[in-house]
Amino acid sequence: MPLRQRFKISPTSRGAIFKLKRWFYLNFFSKASAEVREQNRQAWLELSRKLIDELNKRGVSDKPARITLEYEKGINNEFIPVAATIELMEIKPLEVITVELRKVGGAKT
Repeated sequence: MPLRQRFKISPTSRGAIFKLKRWFYLNFFSKASAEVREQNRQAWLELSRKLIDELNKRGVSDKPARITLEYEKGINNEFIPVAATIELMEIKPLEVITVELRKVGGAKT
């Protein structure tokens, strides 16, 4: 059964991929043996290439995004990506609230 890692929303989809990259290198690169490390690196490069190609094709690399990764972990800490879901967001204000702390041009103190 695949494992799932869901990341926080990033201001850009490039930033979301960077979070995914940091997570990958922490969990599947630094703790692996040399031969598994290279195999994991190749799996990461293929995954990141596909994500970047898809985002560039749609022209949404500057949109806020969140990535959810489904993957499997091998016996020797092999990284086997299954699927990645990219949720694109739109930041827009719901309501504007102004809180006044002092009156401008009011009584002198």
